Amino acid sequence: MNQRGESMVSVLVGLAIGLLVLAGAVNVWINTLQGQRAVLKDSHLQQDLRSATALMAQEIRKAHYANAAWRSRTSAQCADQFCGGAEDFTVSKTQIEFSWDRDDDGLKDNNECSGFQLKSNELRAKTACSPAVWTAITDAGSIKVTTLQFTSHCHLHQGSLRRQIDVLITASLPNDASTLFTHTQSIALLNPIPATSLPADCS
Repeated sequence: MNQRGESMVSVLVGLAIGLLVLAGAVNVWINTLQGQRAVLKDSHLQQDLRSATALMAQEIRKAHYANAAWRSRTSAQCADQFCGGAEDFTVSKTQIEFSWDRDDDGLKDNNECSGFQLKSNELRAKTACSPAVWTAITDAGSIKVTTLQFTSHCHLHQGSLRRQIDVLITASLPNDASTLFTHTQSIALLNPIPATSLPADCS
């Protein structure tokens, strides 16, 4: 009885089919890894945005705070060091500056001026009054912030001015402008100040 082995052509065809299947599996694996990497990047980007907004909200809420402010803010004018000046509260479309009494001594120290701005695709925080010092709180190498917008809403209540600041931030990955995320938050200031009219920055 004669036995015949597989021909060289059959072996080569089988090998080619095996390689095609293997290449397809490798391609699926690579696409899966790339998808997981993109999801992780998106997640980090969103987390960075939320962290930056949370930091801003924590600071902005304290604007105008002063120890025993009820003693110095009983008239239409503020008589303490944390309201009335440009560095005590100024808001524009793309920047906010304010002060608050961090150490409860009623005196404005150089580290009691705060604020936020966008510069060179980085969020920056104001950390000193004079000279003004702005320090980056995001890294443009890992998150590219493209928009920072502040909108001030105000109302008068029994002679006091109460503010709410709406913050809008948009950002993308440094090398992928198509991955764009937007985060918004409304922040109510905890410390009203005496007022007889609404400031020009109020909407």
